[in-house]
Amino acid sequence: MSLDQIYGINMKELIPISEGFHNTVLSYQNLIFRLSSRNRRRLTEIESELAFLQALGAKGIPVSLPIKSPNGRFIENNDQNYIVCFEKAKGKPVDVTEREEWNKDLFFQWGRVTGKMHQVSKDIKVTRPAWSLDNPDILKLLPKIKSGIIANRYKQLLNQLMSFEVNSDRYGLIHNDFHQGNFFVNEGEITVFDFDDSAYHWFAYDLATSFYHAYWQASSFTPENTEFSSVFWENYLRGYKQEHTISKELIQQIPIFLKIREIFLYTLFLEKWDMDNIEDWQEYTLTNLKNKIETGNPYSNVNFSEMIDNLGLGKIK
Repeated sequence: MSLDQIYGINMKELIPISEGFHNTVLSYQNLIFRLSSRNRRRLTEIESELAFLQALGAKGIPVSLPIKSPNGRFIENNDQNYIVCFEKAKGKPVDVTEREEWNKDLFFQWGRVTGKMHQVSKDIKVTRPAWSLDNPDILKLLPKIKSGIIANRYKQLLNQLMSFEVNSDRYGLIHNDFHQGNFFVNEGEITVFDFDDSAYHWFAYDLATSFYHAYWQASSFTPENTEFSSVFWENYLRGYKQEHTISKELIQQIPIFLKIREIFLYTLFLEKWDMDNIEDWQEYTLTNLKNKIETGNPYSNVNFSEMIDNLGLGKIK
């Protein structure tokens, strides 16, 4: 059945938002429809994702919640896709070129929401993919990496993570793709969406992903803003620690995950982009990512050891 048959909507009013890497997303009035290929996702995976979302919402986390269809189901399906309808998040995407939006107040709220999400998720039990000593490659990158150099870099990073003790202050249910493209802002308040990749993972991955994409956009669109990194981290962590513990190990893991994020994006772009019709900016992005991964150059000029000292985390908590 089609969307109009299931939900009784006017197909002419559907607005494509993105033909994403993993899902097709459509806007309709105050609703969002997400179509996920049945070849990619299992029904149980979507059920657990929605259970996580509903539990977060019940605990006061501002998330875009699923809505039942007229048939009384959260998940509908046709021959090709699983279909979920969500509330449209209030507000709009943040404009990284607008200082009145992209500023320390937003970074504080971003960090606070992340910290609260990590804190309340400790009481939420759902079946999601999980990082473990037996499953360190939770992103499933190794089978896709064609370069021996990059594969070895990735294995080295995974080995570094395996030296950290798993405990509830550093590991749990996370968003797992928490960049500025996955929240809207309304009068300074953030609403989070796209929990498609949520998993049991190190909390530091959410922090690293947030900074990775924030820094990428800031350095691309406002390169004159040389203080961005320090302003971001000062305010993001100020918000985060209002809701959740910041430990030395959490900070130590961030540069590891920044490199893992580089490898993830490089592998994803190679997989999804049309290499026979690649655009100049895409070719530049791939070359830049490849060079940074192979040379091991830090993603940014942030001194995370200094950050540990400034936060008074010299002693392991």
